[in-house]
Amino acid sequence: MRHFSIVGLSVLLATTVAAAPAQEEKNSPVATVQLADGTSVALIDWKLTYEFLAWKSKEPMTTAKPSTRSNAGLVLGKKIYAVKGDVLTLTHAEGDDMVRVATMALRKGGELKIESPARDLIAPDLDKNYIYQPRSFDIAGTTLAGIARTFCVASFSSLVECGGTKTTRVVKIEFN
Repeated sequence: MRHFSIVGLSVLLATTVAAAPAQEEKNSPVATVQLADGTSVALIDWKLTYEFLAWKSKEPMTTAKPSTRSNAGLVLGKKIYAVKGDVLTLTHAEGDDMVRVATMALRKGGELKIESPARDLIAPDLDKNYIYQPRSFDIAGTTLAGIARTFCVASFSSLVECGGTKTTRVVKIEFN
């Protein structure tokens, strides 16, 4: 009888350990990024990141250092939009050999005004004597195959182009 209990306990323990990674993966936030060429990429543990340049006001822009900050929401201007459980849809305008996001809309929030994220929301710790220049809004995460990926969603600067080809142009993100 004792032998059966040890075997049963071992099987139960092995089943629990084997199920643990699947359970963790199931609870991880997943975002599905749809590209203009029709492909989709699922990202586990996704995060929204904002890249900006900062340099001292009395120094040349060439001394600027790029920085990236994360935010749980979509930051446009002085507003933060919750995205969890929502869908972000983007349309693009092509012209002058560049592609730009023309419109952004959240299923729950409607059409959004595209504007650079406010300094106090992205870089509140940045010293006041620094110039702040937002560059882009990206989504980063890990694919189901375990590969780290980042997609440029929208540009806030003429120096940064997002989605120059259909294979890199984000048209929709479903946040789960």
